Amino acid sequence: MKNERVLNLFDAYADDLYRFAISYVGSKQEAEDIVQEVFLKLLSRKLFIGKDYEKSYLLKMTANMCRDYLKSKRAAVSVNYDETMKDTGMDQSFTDKERQLYEMLMQLPDSRRAPIYLHFYEGYTYKEIAKILKISESAVAMRISRGRDELKRRWEE
Repeated sequence: MKNERVLNLFDAYADDLYRFAISYVGSKQEAEDIVQEVFLKLLSRKLFIGKDYEKSYLLKMTANMCRDYLKSKRAAVSVNYDETMKDTGMDQSFTDKERQLYEMLMQLPDSRRAPIYLHFYEGYTYKEIAKILKISESAVAMRISRGRDELKRRWEE
């Protein structure tokens, strides 16, 4: 892919990919590395990504790299809520209740955290999430349902 095209994609989607990677792996440093790897792969490949599919394709690449990271031996997920919020700029746009909810979301297992993030923060449908995460729609629905139940239970405590 041409350098200029990759730079345009970076400018348009790097922040979204970074926030998604943090929500998936729970580590600022690893999220940065994963997003960097996504764009380095784009530079080294001759791909054509249609305008309508840019973000979902990049999210799928990011999800694959996050999954690979979590499978690797170096994955020791620890989420620092304050660091995550400041680094993504979310601390300025969230109310106190939204911050508390996001903090609880970051404490969920990654299998539930990623689908909930994609659905409620990025606005993807279950079908789109299933494609991005390479799982069935019913698995997406189940993970979101169980994650919401767990968040509700934690919120009430």
